[in-house]
Order: sequence, then C-alpha cells, then structure tokens
Amino acid sequence: MKQDLCVHDLQAHNKEIYTIKWSPTGPSTNNPNMSLVLASASFDSTVRLWDVERGLCIHTLTKHTEPVYSVAFSPDGKFLASGSFDKCVHIWSTQT
Repeated sequence: MKQDLCVHDLQAHNKEIYTIKWSPTGPSTNNPNMSLVLASASFDSTVRLWDVERGLCIHTLTKHTEPVYSVAFSPDGKFLASGSFDKCVHIWSTQT
C-alpha cells in the first residue's frame, strides 16, 4: 500500500468540516450488505453522506440552520443522528 496515494478528495462543503464518522456497514462488518458510507458535518449547516468506494456525495442533509458539529450512526447503520448549534438533534434514515 502506498501511504502517500490519495484515493479520493471529497469536496462539496462550502465551509469548514467539523467532524467525520464512518458507518458501521460494508464488507467485514456486522452489516456487510450495506454500503460503506462516510458522514461529514460542516459549519455550512449541512451533513453530507459519501459513497466511499466511488468518492461521490450521495446525500446532502440540509435541515439544520446553524453549523453541525456532531454526527453518529446507529449500531446497525440504518440511522444517523446530527447535532447542531441550532440546538436540534435530527435523526435521519440512511435507507434509500
């Protein structure tokens, strides 16, 4: 493995990214039939879900009105919680 080789540059947020979290899904997990997803929370008030294999943003979650500083997947990967400076925690379904 070449450690200096970048596989993907995931760029879509309009402001700084505060945190990222890997989904508990994908090959070699308890949820192998669900795709591996990365969630990113940003000061642009959005959460983005990324298809890591393809390097694409697959969803943009836009309900927050202030910067998003926390995201967490449920243990089965079917839900994502996001917390924001707007004093709201939103629970999202990750199922399409």
